[in-house]
Amino acid sequence: MNRRFATLLANAAKHFPPVFLEVLAAGREPSGSSSLPQHRRARALPLKNASQRCLLAWLCCCGMSVAQENATDGDIDFASQVRPILSDACFACHGPDEESREADLRLDDPDSAGAVIEPGDAAASELYARLVETDPELKMPPPESGKQLDASQIDVLKRWIDQGAEFEKHWAFVAPTRPEIPTVQQGDWVKNPIDAFVARKLESEGLSPAPAADHRTLIRRLSLDLTGLPPEPDFVATWNKRLQANGETAYQNLVSRLLQSSHYGEHWGRLWLDAARYADSDGYEKDKPRQAWFYRDWVVDSFNDDRPYDDFIVRQIAGDLLPDATQADHVATGFLRNSMVNEEGGADPEQFRMEAMFDRMDAIGKSILGLTIQCAQCHTHKYDPIEHHEYYGMFAFLNNTHDAILPVYTDGELERRHQVLRQIEEQERLIKQALPDWRERMHRWAKEVASRHQPNWTTTELSFLDTALSGSKFQPQGDGSYLCQSYAPTNFKPQGTGSYHGQRLTGMQLELLTHPNLPRGGPGRSIDGTWALSELAAEVALSGTPEQSTRIHFSRAVADRSPAVAELKPRYDNKKNQKRITGGIDFAIDGDEKTAWTNEVDTPQSNVSQTAWFEFDQPIDIPDGQHAIVTVHLAQRHGGWNSDDNQTFNIGRFRVSLTGDTIPEFDPLPQAVAALIQQPADQWTPAEEATVFAHWRTTVAEAQPHNEAIEQAWQSHPRGTTQLALSRRDRPRTTSLLARGDFLSPVEEVQPHVPAFLHQLKTDNAPSVTEPQRLQFARWLASDDSPTTARSIVNRIWQAYFGIGLVETSDDLGTQSAPPSHPELMDFLAVELIENDWSLKHLHRLIVGSATYRQSSHLTPELARRDPYNRLLARGARFRVPAETVRDITLAASGLLNRSLGGPSVYPPAPEFLFTPPVSYGPKVWEVAQDDGRYRRALYTFRFRSVPYPMLENFDAVPGNLSCVRRSTSNTPMQALTSLNEPMFLECSIALAAKTIREGGADEDAGAEATASDRRRIRFAFRRCVGRLPSDEEQRVLTDYLVRQRERMDSNELSAKTILSSGPLLDLGDLDATELAAWSLVCRVMLNLDETITRE
Repeated sequence: MNRRFATLLANAAKHFPPVFLEVLAAGREPSGSSSLPQHRRARALPLKNASQRCLLAWLCCCGMSVAQENATDGDIDFASQVRPILSDACFACHGPDEESREADLRLDDPDSAGAVIEPGDAAASELYARLVETDPELKMPPPESGKQLDASQIDVLKRWIDQGAEFEKHWAFVAPTRPEIPTVQQGDWVKNPIDAFVARKLESEGLSPAPAADHRTLIRRLSLDLTGLPPEPDFVATWNKRLQANGETAYQNLVSRLLQSSHYGEHWGRLWLDAARYADSDGYEKDKPRQAWFYRDWVVDSFNDDRPYDDFIVRQIAGDLLPDATQADHVATGFLRNSMVNEEGGADPEQFRMEAMFDRMDAIGKSILGLTIQCAQCHTHKYDPIEHHEYYGMFAFLNNTHDAILPVYTDGELERRHQVLRQIEEQERLIKQALPDWRERMHRWAKEVASRHQPNWTTTELSFLDTALSGSKFQPQGDGSYLCQSYAPTNFKPQGTGSYHGQRLTGMQLELLTHPNLPRGGPGRSIDGTWALSELAAEVALSGTPEQSTRIHFSRAVADRSPAVAELKPRYDNKKNQKRITGGIDFAIDGDEKTAWTNEVDTPQSNVSQTAWFEFDQPIDIPDGQHAIVTVHLAQRHGGWNSDDNQTFNIGRFRVSLTGDTIPEFDPLPQAVAALIQQPADQWTPAEEATVFAHWRTTVAEAQPHNEAIEQAWQSHPRGTTQLALSRRDRPRTTSLLARGDFLSPVEEVQPHVPAFLHQLKTDNAPSVTEPQRLQFARWLASDDSPTTARSIVNRIWQAYFGIGLVETSDDLGTQSAPPSHPELMDFLAVELIENDWSLKHLHRLIVGSATYRQSSHLTPELARRDPYNRLLARGARFRVPAETVRDITLAASGLLNRSLGGPSVYPPAPEFLFTPPVSYGPKVWEVAQDDGRYRRALYTFRFRSVPYPMLENFDAVPGNLSCVRRSTSNTPMQALTSLNEPMFLECSIALAAKTIREGGADEDAGAEATASDRRRIRFAFRRCVGRLPSDEEQRVLTDYLVRQRERMDSNELSAKTILSSGPLLDLGDLDATELAAWSLVCRVMLNLDETITRE
């Protein structure tokens, strides 16, 4: 006790009785009084006059300070008490980031901090002296920093120094170990180890757990938590009886039943999709639709199959690199490809590729590691020990990829595809059977064809006229070809100019080339990887007279494939009433831009490289000392009217070459075949031989019946869809450390490596078995040794159950994170996950099986005061369900819910103006489903990033622009207006009313009182909404409301026709419109009850 306070007590002794002085001196209850009720203890301190009362109030404050100081006596814990202070107030200037570091001092490093800390003696420590300094020029933290420590924080640091100033590694950077299960006084309450950790914390706070929730509440809670859907009333009744009869056994059976539901994966997959930035559009200005639902369904299936979480991570980072990777493994890499794509006019493709890479790093940090690694993009992390070069070391693992757009097929389509391939294989077998000497004949053919005279083609480097590109970017690929990126116009005529050095010029070669970045590999930019060349035109000038150009006329054109004439598909309608057609190579030089040469044959044969030769009508002689300047125009006029809706029909990658040789009369060979026949036939692999055979057989007359059967088989090949995925580059990219994160400011090359403060990267040094680096990185992220990976996911799962994680900052477990409310419980759950093969369903069983989970959510005044955010877990959690579940509850209660799984996203009703300018940058297509597709779960609602679905956005759903592991939760009038007036909610009200009238238990006795029938129907509808029967008061209020609505209908104050207009697809013909309208209004009220959309 300080001297001043001792003097105060001495002077006060004549005014106050000894019992009060005892309280003040000890900072505690007077001896022998702890058993007294609080109100009696207060009366034990008589106050005789106002001066005593005044002095008492002041002394109480002083006494409380003494009490608080005494309460903090004992060892200071660095991790929970000291590091948070240093991290918040000091690390910005004295932390890991060298660029912002002042005085070359690091307070996160014990060796560096030794310069200002004298362990065991705070008074001799410069750190403490600066904290208590009054001179603003010397005080730390500096006043201008906005960081000021209060007296209690300074005292913590002082006592820590006096106790030896021991540093500890941040708790989240040390691998979790299994803690000892505590022994608690409330052993009877404990159902599994979770409860032991919770009970110990409650006992330390003098609290007891809440009673268990009633069975009906638990059934609804479990159903909402595990499947995201409310239970049907019959389901509640059945399991309520089972729980009453069989207790714990029935409870565990109920949990198993719900975990086995396919809706479990839909609900929990949605949480991961938030972290994965899932959306159905590209984002940015154009925000074009994309096909990404295969990835969404892969996530749902993975949760339903209880795919081990470590494997779940590995496949999303590097599934394409696994041995014998399946279609599903490629689809899984969509996790990294969920980044936004910018196809605005003039956008730099490399800039936005880098933006996507930064986004992928952020997603890995938040969703897998639980760390804010994006802070190290521009500089060393100011708080966590992530060096600037370590960020780019992780970046390097991901940088050697193509942003692929792969063809994918549903299970049914895969079966049809395999049937087609088997039919083709069988026909080719029959050809070989009919031609026993096929191999010798094919080898002779290859030798003969290879010996034919071929023009000597010179690839031409082109410079493009920017104004003719319409905002597109043509990226050189290092082989003379150009990849078309960024904006994809539907109607343009790019112009490129190049030089040709030779004596004469006779022809041009145009190659249309595949590339992984193009849809289905290209060679086109349409959603099918197809293209249409409306017209090829060219001019030539001589370098001596460059201003005098001559148009080149083509006498003929040949190609390795020319499709039959076909009308343009409806999706390319330009709304100009023009008849445009596509077909063979002749259309490219016929002078008519309404005809086009295309590669579109509606089979995978479209997605191969092609070659065409164009012969000049007259050779062009080039005088000595000069060269030819050739300008090429590639008119592409066959796209649709809306470039923001994937209606482009453009070339994706091309190469132009010129020659002075004679153009042969024969057609060019397919590129793959042309390359192979230059090799000795006896060196072909089986796959290469099959490639040559597939073309050779088309030249053999005896094989024509089989060739026709093969072409017929190809026509039955399923179209499938596409999925954004990753594929490995053959040529590695150089990864550089970027100054301030600017992709135009590389500093030095960086090799792949991981942060030193985390676990080591395990590699196999044997060259024959070394895994690709990205796969090594994936396994590192999902390693059992990772200190944060398991903790991060168990914390987010806990957050979903209790509304807040064991660590509140679920996206950041680093040094700036909130401390864990139950650190040992968090480590226990993390170890449980790892040691049980990373089974998330095991974790769910553990959590929902605990007594902690089963507590009533009733909030007492004492808990509201002591623990308003339920950090101590002395009660069950109560919160409004997520946006998607709000909609799903409404659909389920009404009986409209379409419970089918997977497939393309759907378009429920939405305001038309959202999809037209100015709300949307460009017009968007939103074809409202006119069948039960509109009633599918909200998970399947199509999501434009720039125009989020209004109902979901109003209830705090995220658009998918960034990785999100913790949604904000708001409570706004817009939500009430949405659930009262949004068309789908109104339609659900009508549907619930119709269901209530039909199934709610009307009396067969026509003479029975109407009120009895109304009462049963109200009970029926109420149970469907909230899972329980209404109280007498609730029944009375709803009955009165129903009566009033009938009266309003009878007086024509309300129009039944208007009310029922929101249900145009509903079958209501057998129901009285007036009665249905009245019940619709009542059901609307019940669907809008707080309890309906609340997880109790």
